[in-house]
Amino acid sequence: MSNPMVRSEKKHSFLLVVTTLMYVIFGLLTSVIGVVIDRFQSEYNVSLAVAALLPLAFFLAYGLTSIPFGMLMDRRGAKLVLLTGTGLMAAGALLCYFSDNYVAVIVSVFLIGIGVTAVQIAGNPFIRVLDAPSRYTANLTMVIGIGALGYALSPLIVPVLQSNGCSWKTIYLLIAIVCIAILLIVAFAQFPEAKAGEEERLDLSRLWTLFRHPIVCTYGLGIFLYVGAEVGVSSYIITFMNEVHHLDNAQSFWGEASFLYRIFPSKTALIVALFWLLQAVGRMVASFLMRFVSERRIFIFHSACTVIALLCAIAGNETVSLVAFALTGYFTCVSFTSVFSAVINSFDRDHGMISGLLGTAIVGGALVGWLVGSVGNRWGMVAGMAVNVPAFLYVFALSVWGKGRLDVNDN
Repeated sequence: MSNPMVRSEKKHSFLLVVTTLMYVIFGLLTSVIGVVIDRFQSEYNVSLAVAALLPLAFFLAYGLTSIPFGMLMDRRGAKLVLLTGTGLMAAGALLCYFSDNYVAVIVSVFLIGIGVTAVQIAGNPFIRVLDAPSRYTANLTMVIGIGALGYALSPLIVPVLQSNGCSWKTIYLLIAIVCIAILLIVAFAQFPEAKAGEEERLDLSRLWTLFRHPIVCTYGLGIFLYVGAEVGVSSYIITFMNEVHHLDNAQSFWGEASFLYRIFPSKTALIVALFWLLQAVGRMVASFLMRFVSERRIFIFHSACTVIALLCAIAGNETVSLVAFALTGYFTCVSFTSVFSAVINSFDRDHGMISGLLGTAIVGGALVGWLVGSVGNRWGMVAGMAVNVPAFLYVFALSVWGKGRLDVNDN
């Protein structure tokens, strides 16, 4: 007879793989906006300000639904929220593929954003119950690290699809098919019963008190501005290079007859991919360095270099801009996690509510990203991209003068 414990471990390992795949998919859906925004603008003949509504719609979903999904997670468990999120991602992707007007595309991206929010809100605590508690941090790091590959894949997939005669929207059809498969797997999977701990529960009576706390306010603004600038840079690299350096997204580093051209037919799309890939690599490097160097010093160095790299990208020639945009992605590697952990480590309780508030601050990706497009539409993309500079400067200021505890051993 088979051992029930062995069957349970295998089942949970399978769910861990499925959850990891969800993270890859929402990484794809997040980063693909920066790749298709210029194609969307061209196909529907809309202004850059209208095209900027794509990242606005996507990240607005975080601000509107993070706390509600957290409450639903507490009351009904992970399965319902994961099913809801995966279903919305599939529905939004299908709507985008079959849409024939720009309004429908914007609505579809909003639906996708809601789905991604649900998966992220439910996924992080769900990973905890899929393995031994002692392996939770390792598993979470693994899932986020693998999921980050999704951010780097879409800038490579879209140009390949187009070079083979497919529409840029084909990637949404492919993602929808994968989401439907995941939806069926999750629907019939047996989930472990898990009770949310007190610190993950959202006590509405304390939200206002925490919202007014100086550390939550200042670092919450840091999350808002950081995510906004991250979106504001990555979503407009292709547009910036096209307008400022007249580099079309069909131009490649390699000749048309070469093998590398078939894999990387677009210079600018490759740089967007490197932005995300180097960010993922940077997280692994920084995590290793934190064994030997203080987290605050690493945060200060990387946040300062983020500003410098972005300024070089804005002011440099074509080659400098391409390299600097990729390096900007690398240097952003510790900003989000440093800001987030500094808040969590500053409190001995209410971590769930704080996480919900910080998750809501991700709406900065919507507003700052939209502002970059709007300014770029009115005064040019040099001015538009420059909007991200003060946002990253604020994060640098937090690294130097912030009062949050980057490490639990800080005094």
